[in-house]
Amino acid sequence: MAASPRWSQADLWDLFDLSPVSDSDLQSYLDITLVKCVSWFRASGGSIFLGEPASGYTIRTKFGKQESLPDDAHIAHGQGIAGIVAYSGVARIIDDPRLSPDFAEVRGNESIASAMVLPLVDTKRQAIGVLNISRESGESPFTDRDLDQAAALAAHVALAVSNAFLVTTLKEQVGETMIANEKLLAVLDSVAGAVVVVDQDGQILNHNQAAAADAFLGSFEEADLSQLGTVLRGTVSEVNSVGELVQRQAHDPATDRFWLVQGTPLTSGGGVITVQEITDHEREQREVARVKRLAEIGQMTAAIAHEIRNPLTGIRSAAQMIRQHPELLPDFIGIVEEEATKLNSLCEEFLEFARPMQLNLEETDLNSLLLPIAKVQQVEFEESGIVLEVSVAETTKPILVDRRRLGQVIHNLLRNAREASGSGDTVILEISATGFSVADHGVGISEDEKARLFSPFFTTKASGTGLGLCNARKIIDAHRGEIAVESAPGEGSRFTVTLDRCAA
Repeated sequence: MAASPRWSQADLWDLFDLSPVSDSDLQSYLDITLVKCVSWFRASGGSIFLGEPASGYTIRTKFGKQESLPDDAHIAHGQGIAGIVAYSGVARIIDDPRLSPDFAEVRGNESIASAMVLPLVDTKRQAIGVLNISRESGESPFTDRDLDQAAALAAHVALAVSNAFLVTTLKEQVGETMIANEKLLAVLDSVAGAVVVVDQDGQILNHNQAAAADAFLGSFEEADLSQLGTVLRGTVSEVNSVGELVQRQAHDPATDRFWLVQGTPLTSGGGVITVQEITDHEREQREVARVKRLAEIGQMTAAIAHEIRNPLTGIRSAAQMIRQHPELLPDFIGIVEEEATKLNSLCEEFLEFARPMQLNLEETDLNSLLLPIAKVQQVEFEESGIVLEVSVAETTKPILVDRRRLGQVIHNLLRNAREASGSGDTVILEISATGFSVADHGVGISEDEKARLFSPFFTTKASGTGLGLCNARKIIDAHRGEIAVESAPGEGSRFTVTLDRCAA
């Protein structure tokens, strides 16, 4: 009768020293461990199967009398002796399977007199394998003491195997992360602008080569007092506090450089800050605006010559009559004054259009700006027999506008709507959070007229210079807003002004 194994301290230390550090060491660990187990328990053979319950367990190593097992031997979870033991998670001694109701339907190996079948259970209480240790016919069966010692050994083997799997998985994840990071850095470095990743405290975590090359990293420091530095730090702060996309523009007056700064929040906190220099684009826009302005001035020169000629002709005719008939001076002096006033008004409007637009921006809301203007014009509407309805926004957010300039626009649009309407008609002023519209039910405007509506000196009215809407568009453009018109002959017109880029 074989005695129970007596483990020495050296045996135990050998077992711990064998623990694999990765899947690449696992096979050697299994081979040596199985040999030691067979030796310690004075067994004739043994085998270790590894796998998962879903796919079953495949043989990984075999020794002694069990080397006759096929190299592709497989255990299905819950089937056969080893499969049932793995399913139950409880180590068993099997001497005669026929004597156990659990194995009544299982055919055992007649050459094996006794076997210990031990599930290898990980920390999640999931069977990741099976350890088999057997003795042949004629040898004494395993005892409960053998089983207790073998179960302790199996627990250590299961832990070592689980750790090896975890290390391998971690290495794979680290490798995948490194590859993904390399790809991300390659993408970021291919971007023309600077890209900087910051954490919740505004500290720089990563950046592309463009950020380092253009010295943008120093602009994130509080010591940088440039407008770009101020805009960068403000963008980082807003991204972290609000958690929304932020887009700002920075300008350095000393070098006349422009940058577009955009902050995109990350779900894990912090954000991605991109900085793109748009100096060339801004200068091109200036040049386009200058050329456009020159073209408009060229058109205006021809138009204003025509507009000036009529008052001058009147003044010249009146002067000739006065020279020939001095006694008619009282009759013609009024004509001279009236025509001179027309010339002066024309020159004022021309100068207003021609001079560069300088905005005096201040924070306001559209309700407080537009309602007083509508109240002033209410008197003229009533005198014309026209109803002015005002729809007020329930909530408006502060915007940065030039109150005087924007007042000119609404005055012009309301006057035009009143003059286009007839007695009994209704004009509607509708104020929204970031804009307003003026709608009338007048004669309307044709498609051809709409195409020329904002051109200098074009007018559909019998009197007027044709500079009102032209100046209105210039003011709205200076606010980076939009003015649009919807109209059709006989259906009235609606002018809509949008100022959503003027948020304070």
